[in-house]
Amino acid sequence: MARKKVFASARVLGPLVAVLAVCLYARVPPAGAIPPPEAPRGRPSPGSTAAPTPAGPILPYGSAIFFVLDDKIDSGKTPVGTVIHLHLQSPLSVGGVTLAPAGTPGTLTLISRLKANMGNEDGAVQLHIDPLALAGRGRTLPLRLLHEYLTIERTGGQQATSDTVDTIGDIFIPYHLLYHYMRPGHQFVLPPGALVRATTEMTIDASDPKTIVFSTPPPFESTYDTPHSDLTPQPLYTPAPDRPHPLRKGKPTLPPSPPPSITPDASTPSPIATGSAPAAGPTPVPGLAGAASPSASPSPTPGR
Repeated sequence: MARKKVFASARVLGPLVAVLAVCLYARVPPAGAIPPPEAPRGRPSPGSTAAPTPAGPILPYGSAIFFVLDDKIDSGKTPVGTVIHLHLQSPLSVGGVTLAPAGTPGTLTLISRLKANMGNEDGAVQLHIDPLALAGRGRTLPLRLLHEYLTIERTGGQQATSDTVDTIGDIFIPYHLLYHYMRPGHQFVLPPGALVRATTEMTIDASDPKTIVFSTPPPFESTYDTPHSDLTPQPLYTPAPDRPHPLRKGKPTLPPSPPPSITPDASTPSPIATGSAPAAGPTPVPGLAGAASPSASPSPTPGR
C-alpha cells in the first residue's frame, strides 16, 4: 500500500519537475558574451545608406551623426583607456559643401567599465568620443555621444519572467538560492559594424560656401533653477559684514530742576566728623571764611 502511494506521488511530481528543469535550462544560459546581432561586418560602402543632409545651409546644434565601429568593445576584456576606432557612415554635407566624406576616421575612448558580477549583474562600459577632424578645414568638430553609459537593457516582461523562474527554482530546487546569488551576469559586447550615434556640439553655417562659420551656442540661462556645480568657486572678494542697524536718536537730556546746591568747601568741617549737630543759620559761602558770621541764639525753652 505504501509503495503504491509513493509511485502515485512520483507520477504527479515527475512531470512538474521536468517542466521546471526545462524552464530553468532555457532561462539560465552559460555565462559569456551576448551574441552579436545580425549586422554586416566590416566597413560598409559609402553609398549603402542615405546621408542625413540638412534641409538648409545651416546644421543646427545637436544634429545626429552616425558612425560605424571598427573595433570590438567588450566589458570583460577591453581595458580602461583603450582607443576604439570607428568611421563616419555617410558624408557630412551642409548646404552642398562636404565637410567630411564617408569613411572619415574617428576614435572613442573607454573611460570606465564594469565586469559582470555575481548576483546576475551585467557588465557595462562608459565611452567618450573625440572631436571629428575635418579634412581640409584645419579644425575639428566637437561631438557628444547620445548614450555614453552603455549596458544591457531588458524589458519589464523579461525581468518579470526572470524573477518568476528564479522564485519557482528557489522553492522547488534545493540549494537553488545559492546558485541564484552566485550566478554571474552577461558581459556587454559591441561587435564591429555596430552603429554609434553622436550629436554635434556646434552650429555650422554654410550660407557662404567660401566662409563656413562654426559657432558654439550661447550659455544656458536659467531664471528659476540654480545650475548644479560639483566645484564651488572661491569668491573674488570678501563680502562686507552685516552691520547692526543704527540706534534711534533720543531726545536731549534736560538739566535737572531745581539746580543742585553748592558743594561745601573741603576746609569746612563736616558735622558727621565733629559729632555735633549743625547749627541753625545761613550756610557759609566759600571764600568768606574770615568774615564774621552772626551766631544763632538758642531758642528759649518754654516754661512748664
